[in-house]
Amino acid sequence: MERNADDMFGATGEQGSTGGTNSFGTSGAGMAGGGAPVGGFSSGGSASDAGGQMGGNQTGRTEQAKEKVQEKFGQVKDKARDLQSSLADRLDAGADKLRQRNQNATLAGATTDGGAAGLMSDERMTNVQDSVARGMSKSADWLRNGDMKADIEKQVRENPGRTLLIALGVGYVLGKAFRGGNR
Repeated sequence: MERNADDMFGATGEQGSTGGTNSFGTSGAGMAGGGAPVGGFSSGGSASDAGGQMGGNQTGRTEQAKEKVQEKFGQVKDKARDLQSSLADRLDAGADKLRQRNQNATLAGATTDGGAAGLMSDERMTNVQDSVARGMSKSADWLRNGDMKADIEKQVRENPGRTLLIALGVGYVLGKAFRGGNR
């Protein structure tokens, strides 16, 4: 979208006449041909030539900036995918550890006679740990296979208040973790 000097500055002079139009849109009457440079700008000729060169420079800079932004965005997406997969791996590892503890506790509970009260609390603890392990496994599967963006958008649309509270809580916990609790 190129503009000549007449469009930009509202000049009324005509090109090709004895006066010509300078870059600022004022009439250069009395100058022969194209005129001499005035204030670093030459009068006469087409101002769109200079505008085209400037526009080309700006377009080039804009394209370079877009490429840099896209490159950085790609790097961020890659890091997010890596973080997502490592989080899923850690969740699976944690779930496996909980299941191993349950098996070890069950084996240890079977060999010793802790009484009825001890057996019931061990059974409850085993059930809780098992449900936590299942939840961790489901979360890991969701991180690997699910469409997080669509799920999060749906959650925000359906429960904006709860989502805001969760985001604040996660932000607080992450802030404490990164700050290291040093105050």
